[in-house]
Amino acid sequence: MESGGAHTDDGSWILDPPGMLFVYEQGAFPMDTRGEDGQFRVAAYRADPRAILDLDAIRLPRTLRRTIPRHGFRLTVDAAFSEVVEHCAHRPGLGPGEVWLTPRLAGAYRALHRWGHARSFEVWDGDALVGGTFGVALGRAHTLESMFHLAPDAGSAAVLHAAVRMRGAGYRLLDVQQRTPHTARLGVREVAEAEFLERLRWALSPGLRPAALRRDAGPADGHELVAAIDRLTAARGRSSRSLGTVRRTSGDRTAIRGRFPDRAAGTR
Repeated sequence: MESGGAHTDDGSWILDPPGMLFVYEQGAFPMDTRGEDGQFRVAAYRADPRAILDLDAIRLPRTLRRTIPRHGFRLTVDAAFSEVVEHCAHRPGLGPGEVWLTPRLAGAYRALHRWGHARSFEVWDGDALVGGTFGVALGRAHTLESMFHLAPDAGSAAVLHAAVRMRGAGYRLLDVQQRTPHTARLGVREVAEAEFLERLRWALSPGLRPAALRRDAGPADGHELVAAIDRLTAARGRSSRSLGTVRRTSGDRTAIRGRFPDRAAGTR
């Protein structure tokens, strides 16, 4: 309570599962930030431009193609959600007193996980958790809120694993919020907020219930992850070649009609 009896709204209502889902449905994301008075307040934010990973254009850099299988990583989904969130909250590079994932915001994501609207993707070296990412699922849209790694390439493996699994489950939008040099290597690009919101509406059109991910239906290790991306790349190449053939055929037909207009129109 402030002096004078006025109640201070710290935005904590957003952290209830219905509030969190409402924020994401509007194309925003929550942050718990420290104000000039030293107090934390929760608010919803948007980014313009917004960063997405096109699930039809996942990239596997040459170096990762070689190194990911060598590490012997094991890949899982929702096997250690709380641990992934905890690692992401203590990621390196934060300044003294700087917090991006406060305990109550982390608790909000754990509550969404219990509701079936948040997932984690883990990378293991033996029994040790060495990388992971987590995000929010809504309809056919999914976010990646944060990523951590304790071993080389483990963070990239987590993001690629998430993208491959979502592509296979029919997701239409993977929102990573901000593009970095690291994520750009994997195919992340920026789009204007208006385009992002249009893509989000399309992804939510089937409803808000998340598309299911079968735990045993995706790549289980680094070798299978690379093979899955190779199959997607090959399919994309075949589709592009087919489209090019259709366009050339269409152009040839147009040329023929131009030379023989009466015959093309069906006259003799």
